[in-house]
Amino acid sequence: MEYLTVHDFVWINNAITGKVNAYDYFALEACMAAQYRYGNSHDVPTQAAELLGKLLNVNPFADGNLRTTLISVLSFLNANGYATTKGETELAEAIRAVATGASTPQETIKAISAPASTPLPTTLALRRLITLECNTHASALQHLTDGD
Repeated sequence: MEYLTVHDFVWINNAITGKVNAYDYFALEACMAAQYRYGNSHDVPTQAAELLGKLLNVNPFADGNLRTTLISVLSFLNANGYATTKGETELAEAIRAVATGASTPQETIKAISAPASTPLPTTLALRRLITLECNTHASALQHLTDGD
């Protein structure tokens, strides 16, 4: 399993907002811990849903929480053998739906991802994957900018 660190979350937020934002370190620690499933750390969708819910619940950054959540969750999923199944607008709407309570994190993860037919190579560094996710989903990030 691949996991994002607190530093990764800060790096993602900085990359997508273009600035260093104030953040709650303890909230980020809680988000980082949400990825783990102690005793059963092989349930990628459940772990991704926990990460999604926690990031949107605690809003650890002064700016860019929706966008940081999108890239963090997609990076976690892709690093662990899952592919994105929705287009850019649908991804943005799915994140907003969880943020507003219109959808659960579990429903959203099920709707936006599936096991990848060809998983990413295990040699792909996590930072390169995150950069790839930011570039691939630039349109979804743009959709999430208003009100984020």
